[in-house]
Amino acid sequence: MNTIYKLIFGLLLSLPLFLSSCTDEDNMELNKGSEPLAIKADKNEVTLDVLNPENNAISFDWTTGSNQGTNAAITYLFELDIKGNNFADPVSIDLGRNIFSQTYKMEEFNNLLLNTFGQEAGNSVELEARVTATIYNDNVKPEISAPVIIKVTTYKPVSKALYLIGDATPNGWSADNATPLTKVTSAPGGFTWTGKLTPGKFKFITTLGEFTPSYNKGADNSKLYFRENGDDPYDEQFEITEGGSYKITLNIITLAFHIEKGAGPEYTELWFVGNPSGWSFKAMTVDALDPYVFHYNADLSAGGEFKIATKADFDASVVFLRPAIDKTPAGTNLDVVKWSENEKPGGENDYKWDISGGIYKISLDTRLMKIDIVPFTPFAMIYLVGEATPNGWDIGNSTPMTATSNPHVFTWTGALKTGELKFTCDKKSDWNGAWFTATEANKAPSDDVQQMVFSNPGAGLDNKWKIETAGTYSIELDQLKETVIIKKI
Repeated sequence: MNTIYKLIFGLLLSLPLFLSSCTDEDNMELNKGSEPLAIKADKNEVTLDVLNPENNAISFDWTTGSNQGTNAAITYLFELDIKGNNFADPVSIDLGRNIFSQTYKMEEFNNLLLNTFGQEAGNSVELEARVTATIYNDNVKPEISAPVIIKVTTYKPVSKALYLIGDATPNGWSADNATPLTKVTSAPGGFTWTGKLTPGKFKFITTLGEFTPSYNKGADNSKLYFRENGDDPYDEQFEITEGGSYKITLNIITLAFHIEKGAGPEYTELWFVGNPSGWSFKAMTVDALDPYVFHYNADLSAGGEFKIATKADFDASVVFLRPAIDKTPAGTNLDVVKWSENEKPGGENDYKWDISGGIYKISLDTRLMKIDIVPFTPFAMIYLVGEATPNGWDIGNSTPMTATSNPHVFTWTGALKTGELKFTCDKKSDWNGAWFTATEANKAPSDDVQQMVFSNPGAGLDNKWKIETAGTYSIELDQLKETVIIKKI
């Protein structure tokens, strides 16, 4: 035991010496010799490249210098200034100890010259760089290297933001509300945008609220033109002749431009307007299963003329969808044509459909350019059917909802079990009747309004709602609007 205590005691005595030795070695600078401090650049002349902002532009390296045999630490100060300024107002970087280089990237160095030194873009300038070594010893003066001289040519920076503007774009010619593009991080100067464009013209601006600088149509549809200010008379714009979904890719450095029409419907919104709506625009509903189809189901008791707008605006540039023959009455599979470019609202070809007063379900297919305008007679009752309902899949005994003062709206409150649910409109015992079904299989109910799918007899659509939690539910179904709210209470 005595031997063990002696070993431990010896270790404890030696530990402070060990720690002191480590600390002294970490903090001690070795003799740097007598070599003078000197700086050099990896190139004497550099042209900064806008296409490669993250590439190294130039590197400065220097020797350690001498600590005059003092073994004292040395810190380094890097300075850069315009040649001939004698470092009166340099860029100074205090690098501390053991740093022997300073590197600048292309964009970083260009910004330094333009913003700090006030140089003009595209000009060449000579710079001087030097390094000062300060020794932590009061008896040794700092050592300053002879300067190294380099020549640098700058470039004009390009915008970090870009916006789409024009009557073909979502926000029109409003410079304050122009549509932003997405910057392509992997391609300097690159931007992209995907969205809906309507017939009309467009160009690009760099600053919200300002119409210049702008990027306009160049020599052809594959080139951009940079319009720096309003004094430039060249203001050509790209033009869209057919509305739809488009993808734009461009580069404001190379001035390359590409646009392609994507798959998908030409219109993402349509508007009913005419006598029955008091000539106010009423939004149509996109079909839950087919984005090319739009619906407007409403009480149109006022009757009279109507047409379909692609924007909620009577401006002459707005495209309207109208019948091939003026005053076409209600019917099915009716032809739809677009307003031609040389026609104006109120002109001799301002054709409209003309219907008698009543309740209608209107369905317009923009793929086929056909419209159904069908008077609607509401079902007298709507019934719940499915394993979640009180009477399960017994369609002959399906659960009736409750009629309201509105002949289109039915309600029901009661207990639902877990399982599937849909709505039958006529309790056909052969199951080949009319149904309201969900927009997708195993659709989860929510407290919000959900779109339904009206399934005509024999249509074969059979998506159902899925009740995951048993309990008391309230249901409100609108057979005209084809909407339902299924809410757990």
